[in-house]
Amino acid sequence: MYDISSQYLKFLSKYDKKVSLKDTRKFYGILVKKENIDYYIPFTSKIHKKTNSKLTININIQGKTIAKLLLNNMIPVNLEDAYIADISNSKYSNYYMNEIRYLRSKNIQQEIVKKVENIFKVLENIEHYDYLFFKKLCCNFPLLEQKCKEYHAKGCTKK
Repeated sequence: MYDISSQYLKFLSKYDKKVSLKDTRKFYGILVKKENIDYYIPFTSKIHKKTNSKLTININIQGKTIAKLLLNNMIPVNLEDAYIADISNSKYSNYYMNEIRYLRSKNIQQEIVKKVENIFKVLENIEHYDYLFFKKLCCNFPLLEQKCKEYHAKGCTKK
């Protein structure tokens, strides 16, 4: 489980309004790699919010959804702006540990990778029947990748 530099999130949100900002609370997520780019996928605890199964991963414990990964809100990140979250002293540490255990399942890891690959595949093909739908809901990944590189090149990285 990772947290992201709030400075970095604010920077990206200037270029894409779909970049989630969490000023009043922690913003935890996981990292995945697409080719040679690390992507941060945020969690949401808004489990009753309607989401599309192609763009989310439900985190279930004993048949009940306790959180979701929002694949459409993933953002490219340099590892200098992502750091392992210290959840040990949190009042939610048991909750977070349940999420981590669930995500460590080989089947879930494969599902995440498969869905992430599909999102990029769809967004690279304007003829795909999900293209406009994904384009509307997903962050602008090519633009954010460019801005991620610029941010890092300018030396803005701080934890």
